[in-house]
Amino acid sequence: MKLEGKLAHEWVEEARNAWAAVSQANGETEIVVDLLNVCFVDEAGHRLLSDIRRAGAELMGSGPLMSALIDEIEEAESAGSRDASHQN
Repeated sequence: MKLEGKLAHEWVEEARNAWAAVSQANGETEIVVDLLNVCFVDEAGHRLLSDIRRAGAELMGSGPLMSALIDEIEEAESAGSRDASHQN
């Protein structure tokens, strides 16, 4: 799944709808979300990308903004996994 431009405002809902369609159509196939041409992500976009990552997709991007965003999402996911395993 390839996203471009700004992942903000009304475009977050469009991306969420596209994600729902892609994830339903792909079944068990791993999905890669291409963020190479995304230039801005607002808070709602960040939440969407976090949800997509938690659902098992790989986030792919480059540059300081996207690299930092992907690292932050993956670190939060890892921390959440560790916290959940300690509670069991």
